[in-house]
Amino acid sequence: MKMKTMAIAAVLLVSTVGAARSDDEREFGSSVVIIELTDNDIELQVFVDGEWAKLKINDSEDHKIFDARTGGRLKRQTGVSEMFFASEPTHYLEDEPEFDGTIEEFLKRFPEGVYEFEGKTVAGEEVEGEAVLTHVLAALPEIVSPVSDTDDPPEVDRDDLVIEWEPVMTRFMGPGPVEIIEYQVILDEVDPEREMAWVDGHTRRALINLPGTVTSLTVPPEFLVPGASYEFEILAIEVSGNSSISVGEFDVSD
Repeated sequence: MKMKTMAIAAVLLVSTVGAARSDDEREFGSSVVIIELTDNDIELQVFVDGEWAKLKINDSEDHKIFDARTGGRLKRQTGVSEMFFASEPTHYLEDEPEFDGTIEEFLKRFPEGVYEFEGKTVAGEEVEGEAVLTHVLAALPEIVSPVSDTDDPPEVDRDDLVIEWEPVMTRFMGPGPVEIIEYQVILDEVDPEREMAWVDGHTRRALINLPGTVTSLTVPPEFLVPGASYEFEILAIEVSGNSSISVGEFDVSD
């Protein structure tokens, strides 16, 4: 999926679940399993925060979905303090060349319920955590502005740019309510690119989290470069932590 590496840390913390544990058990600071949906693909995302040298994750049916351990110099550095990963996305549009499975098949592969995190530190101390995965997927945000009537990106004034979208009130599929706890807007300067990729890639990025009642964002002109091209994402984040993403683009006038 596009443009999301930095976004994930902010999104994932929403769905952490901590169960009651005895005083002699150590817990991960955060353990998360969520689903991210776009207009053509869907993927599983996992985040864990806390010291570990070995880590195993089991799904709600007690099937192992992840197993890793550190070694060598990384292990001597007392292991790992956090980790994020995403599954390869399933492209669910059956009339597209990249189609490799339906949403229903994806959801069957990753069932709802409690996912167990079991870790061990370099010193041999056990660390545990739990996360609840749901299949509640909010509808994709409908972008109101900026949009274009042609295939070309709209041109915007850097001193007068407002990104706006309709409130998300329904599910992407099936009946039932959704509760959007926040929206997230990610801006990426895609042209020109950075000469060297940082952790978050080749693009200069801004990420802003907004309350779930807010459906527009005035972009600070200081962020925008005259003549540059941008992509933006709007994430609707459901109370479960699952996120639905719409993507837009624009060019800044010289």
